[in-house]
Amino acid sequence: MGLALSIPSGAQDQGTDLYVRGEGGLVTAFTLDPSSPSTIYASTARSLFKSTDSGASWRRIGSGLADHSLLAVAVDPRSPSLVYAATGRAGVFRSTDAGEHWSEANEGITADYVATIVMDPLRPGGIYAGGEAGRIFGSSDGGATWRELPAPTGRVALSVLAMDPADGRIYAGTNSEGVLWSDNRGLTWKRPAGRLNRGTVWALSVDPASGEIFAGTYDGFFRSGDRGATWADSSAGLRSRNVLTIAIDPSSPSTLFAGTAAAIYGSKDGGRSWVELKNELYVTRIVIDPRSPSTLYAATHAGVIKSRDGGSQWALLRMAAPADRSSPSPRGF
Repeated sequence: MGLALSIPSGAQDQGTDLYVRGEGGLVTAFTLDPSSPSTIYASTARSLFKSTDSGASWRRIGSGLADHSLLAVAVDPRSPSLVYAATGRAGVFRSTDAGEHWSEANEGITADYVATIVMDPLRPGGIYAGGEAGRIFGSSDGGATWRELPAPTGRVALSVLAMDPADGRIYAGTNSEGVLWSDNRGLTWKRPAGRLNRGTVWALSVDPASGEIFAGTYDGFFRSGDRGATWADSSAGLRSRNVLTIAIDPSSPSTLFAGTAAAIYGSKDGGRSWVELKNELYVTRIVIDPRSPSTLYAATHAGVIKSRDGGSQWALLRMAAPADRSSPSPRGF
């Protein structure tokens, strides 16, 4: 069974100052091109959009995707013309021309529901994709072919994959079985004795400097200082505990951002405490511009918003027309 993304009751009636007129709505997949962060991909239920000017203007792309709902988008950092999309009904799609045209890339993939894609930071052409019933697939040729790897868990869906850029360890977040890991490119998997068992693990982020892992779950934010062996609840200040996305400031790893089913939060002490930055938002993804870390993007139930000052002020990015409307934060950060 696939893992469905649900919107809390009443979410579509909140945050009216941030509604995207014409196009927009719930953003289900969002990413920046890591080699050129001014290039952005954002997918809604209606279309896949692309911006090449940091969100000032957008255009609809995605020939070949039909009406497939995208759950994740990833750009190859070494070859940005290669873009990958995970879908809820048709496996993986690949574009070789920076998102303009797409085709199925499912040779070796036997799952229809694929929720997450991660690029191997140490191996050119390496990609992992995971989804239904704990199934995971790996590719070493840029998605041209795949092979199914031993399942981390055969009972529940994989919700998110992440990799440690230092040594390539793969972390797999699951629907109700916590976080598992592999040190040999998915051939075998380990799980902690005291697993993180807080419902679905929606988000995983690894601090490249310290190796500390952060997990966003249905029931709060958790930290692990021993690479997933043990976890500490670190949700102080989170009014909404359903944490869907986490971002680490690359210039200051102790500065974190979290998006929940109701708000955006910031932390300056490595996630030990949190301050609410903007509420009345269902936040599916937060991404930091690696070349300008004070610039943040948040994908929400009402489209994409952007902050140029580290999360204190946010502005709407209209997908239908290049216009912004600023909205102040309820509390400085």
